[in-house]
Amino acid sequence: MRLKFEVWADDEKNGYDFDRWASHENNGNMKGAWASEMPECGVMLSGAEMDYPLPSFITKALADFAHNGLFGFTLPDTHYKESICKWMKLTRNWDINPDHIVATLGTTFGLSTAIRAFTEKGDGVIIQHPSYGRFDRAMVRNGRKVVSNPLKEQDGVYSLDFEDLEVKMSQPENKMLVLVNPHNPTGRIFDKEDLEKISLLANKYNVVVFSDEIFAETSQGKRVVPYAEIDPVMGISCTSLGKTFNLTGVNQANMVIPNDELREKYQTQKDIDHFGSIDPFFYTLLRAAYTEKGWDWVQQMNTHTLKNYEMLKEALKEMPLISVSPLEGTFVAWLDCRKLGLDDKEIEHFFMVDGLLWADWGEEYGPGGNGFVRMNIATTKDKLETALNNLKKAYKAKF
Repeated sequence: MRLKFEVWADDEKNGYDFDRWASHENNGNMKGAWASEMPECGVMLSGAEMDYPLPSFITKALADFAHNGLFGFTLPDTHYKESICKWMKLTRNWDINPDHIVATLGTTFGLSTAIRAFTEKGDGVIIQHPSYGRFDRAMVRNGRKVVSNPLKEQDGVYSLDFEDLEVKMSQPENKMLVLVNPHNPTGRIFDKEDLEKISLLANKYNVVVFSDEIFAETSQGKRVVPYAEIDPVMGISCTSLGKTFNLTGVNQANMVIPNDELREKYQTQKDIDHFGSIDPFFYTLLRAAYTEKGWDWVQQMNTHTLKNYEMLKEALKEMPLISVSPLEGTFVAWLDCRKLGLDDKEIEHFFMVDGLLWADWGEEYGPGGNGFVRMNIATTKDKLETALNNLKKAYKAKF
């Protein structure tokens, strides 16, 4: 007999409550561990995971599954892959072949598998900086060289440097490009024209493109074009529930690889790295989330986050030495603090000690990150208001 739940905290008919607080304490959560080191009145806005609890229709599915009591080897079967196909069509208007899907143990794991499958030790892997630091570390720990193709920035708006990219791609030792779209940490979405230019270079120089698209559904009204749709020859699109439904702790991702030869090489390396089943809980979570009801929740979540972004921009009018890049995708705001005239350690001290606000420091994102701060705005209205009021008070006292 399956466990039945009659009452849930959110109300699907009247809209979900994204200002409902869920505790990070005493459950092993990373934010909870970090928060224990903060002053009592400090605010944690670091890490790329939301403060929004899962909607009840997903937690109910998980609870029902748990109550069934069987957690054996689990395969990415027809139902699993059909759910992904339907979701991609619903959210991104992308028709994919279920045979092109390869399930892996998370995005960084999936990238490491791609690095080992398509490059050799000593080869270069290209990435656009500033970038997520764990990707650089994945390259280095696999014995590959990090080849930077820095983004160009003007007045907070970031763009690809195609001239430099072609120079890097034309070098035969650089066999792979890691593209992050939407881009973390800058919030930029690269459009179809950008991807087509990358595709021309990738096919010209035989460079595999690993496109991290795990923030795709968190865009603010702009469709994220899947790279593998533009380039089915050299492209791999990485998708995941993690950012979209705040399931970053469930390490599972899905690669869409249209090219049969690339997919076979990737699958072979993945079986070397981890030959086994997928997480049975993730299987249940994906099938519950990748639905029309799930998409409705995501759209309401994006609306709430956009309101938080507008609140941040309004607050920065009182702090004119700090600016924020346009937020096209993701739920992290990229703050330019260079006009404060402080070095990176001084910026960190200003935010943490003076402003009682913990965020992510730009130096962690490599070249182009110095003088910047990444702030997670996928949180409750009250929490963000408190953080911004603390920061404004510190700003007025210091500048």
